Amino acid sequence: MFKRLSALLLLVIMLSAGITERAVSKSYTIPEIRVEVDIRPDGTIQITEHRTYVFDGSFSWADYRLPLVGYSSIEDIRISEGDTAFINENSEQPGTFMVQRSDGQIRMQWFYEAENESRTFTVSYVLEGAVIIGPEWSEFFWNYINAGREKETNTLSVSLQLPQKIDTDSLHVWKRGPQDKINMTLHQGGYRVEATNIDENEFVKIRSIFPRNIFESDRVTTTDPDFSLQAAQKDEEVYRREKQAAEEREEQYAAYGEQLMVITGLLSIAFFLFFYRKYGKRHSTGRLSSTETIMIPGRLKPAVAGWLLNKRQVSSSQLMATLLDLARRNYFVIKEDKPKEKFLGGEESQFKIENTSSQAAGDLTEWESLVLEFVNHQIEEGNNNIKELFSGSTIKATRWFSKWKEQLKKDCEARGWYDMASYKGLYANLVVQFILLVPAILATVWAGPIGIIALIITGIFLAASFGIIRRTEEGEMAYKRWDAYRKGLKNAKEHSIGSDFLDKHFIYAIAFGLSKDHIETVFKQCESDDIVFAWFIFYASGTHSPAQVASSFSTLAATGTASFPGAAAGGSASTGASAGAAGGGAAGGAG
Repeated sequence: MFKRLSALLLLVIMLSAGITERAVSKSYTIPEIRVEVDIRPDGTIQITEHRTYVFDGSFSWADYRLPLVGYSSIEDIRISEGDTAFINENSEQPGTFMVQRSDGQIRMQWFYEAENESRTFTVSYVLEGAVIIGPEWSEFFWNYINAGREKETNTLSVSLQLPQKIDTDSLHVWKRGPQDKINMTLHQGGYRVEATNIDENEFVKIRSIFPRNIFESDRVTTTDPDFSLQAAQKDEEVYRREKQAAEEREEQYAAYGEQLMVITGLLSIAFFLFFYRKYGKRHSTGRLSSTETIMIPGRLKPAVAGWLLNKRQVSSSQLMATLLDLARRNYFVIKEDKPKEKFLGGEESQFKIENTSSQAAGDLTEWESLVLEFVNHQIEEGNNNIKELFSGSTIKATRWFSKWKEQLKKDCEARGWYDMASYKGLYANLVVQFILLVPAILATVWAGPIGIIALIITGIFLAASFGIIRRTEEGEMAYKRWDAYRKGLKNAKEHSIGSDFLDKHFIYAIAFGLSKDHIETVFKQCESDDIVFAWFIFYASGTHSPAQVASSFSTLAATGTASFPGAAAGGSASTGASAGAAGGGAAGGAG
């Protein structure tokens, strides 16, 4: 029953979140890893690891991150591909590699050029202090694949070679990890391990114990006088029992977690629907047409219309639109200046602003007056570059922008477009969903990956709380009219646009946050072959085609919006090996 409900809840998540598949520009896998371990007579260990990468897309580097655990030092680091050795230099050129040491790990990064192909790289190094030397027995305990990796591993092969042959009765080996996926064989010279389909959250650790006398006696010293085979065997038995008990507890709690997941998920959905139906149900506007149009539906100021359509948010787009609207109303003149050459080539458009002799009229709002006063002051101070208009003093501009936003919001909110009673539903649902997060987290901890369903559902309906806020009937009608106009501007290529209101269309498009392509399309659909605006002076004289105007004005919009306030910003040393503790656990990536 619970499994069926779990599947139902998962379907709800997909429908609520609007999950769609999207193509990933590039990706890679590491399907095969081969490790060769050579234990030398002096107690040092040579590890050679061959990693096969399958690239889908273009890649230029890969790395290998080895934790500083289980050995005292690392030497003779080498990177190669086949018979070609990479050069150790910090140049990031193809065919080179570099080594960096930070707190907790050694990072080896190498550089190459690969695209849509399979490549096998070899990482080799020598470890000191990785073997525990006891009075009679020695131990090498290594983590060949770490849990929490970025990629799963289809095939892992490990070959360990001892300095000399011994009877297999004298070689004691234990494997840790998914037992059904790991096959191990012993031979007189060491062991071989074959592991398949190891998930990202699974590890493969091998603990091996062998006689001390395989080493040259004058080249090794005792590192743990208390180490013995009997102690290791007892340790492994304790580990096995603890692991079995932990698995039994996990199964029990997993059952609890699945039940809690279902209950929490259903409660989250039920409470949201209750508050939404009571406080957030939308007013009907059936009598209004929702067909897109390029007819301006009213006399709202561009910044106010942008606030209405952009979820009550104020950004640099509305500020830029206000500045341009003031210019259109003869308070300013904007001039396109000679392009500035960039340091690395190319040109950067320049726009200047000048004030006119027009005095502030009585129809200016307080927030429009703030813009007028601020810009006039900047011009008087000699700062008339559009790009630098609001960045001459960062703190000053930021404080001013905060004040301007508050004035604009105050004007918009006073229009009564939003139902204040719906905020009760918002706050009530926020409280309930926050409370439900506690059992949702418990369900995730107890039930494992499937338990995250409750956490996702609760998170979705926590965020959806803000969707309970609704517009009044008047606000809903205003939104529908202006949204139809926005859709018309976004789809301007389907319309014929006259030059009479072209500058207004441009300013509203800025306030709505439309893209550069949409803005250029508005101008290109103009019927006139020569576009002239009294408030904008082009750098180049003569006739100005829609395409030329589109380029100038889209650049002007991007220049101002991106630079105005509110623009969105698109070694510790290891102490060596310890008995019963695995070293290793390397991770790697590519880019």
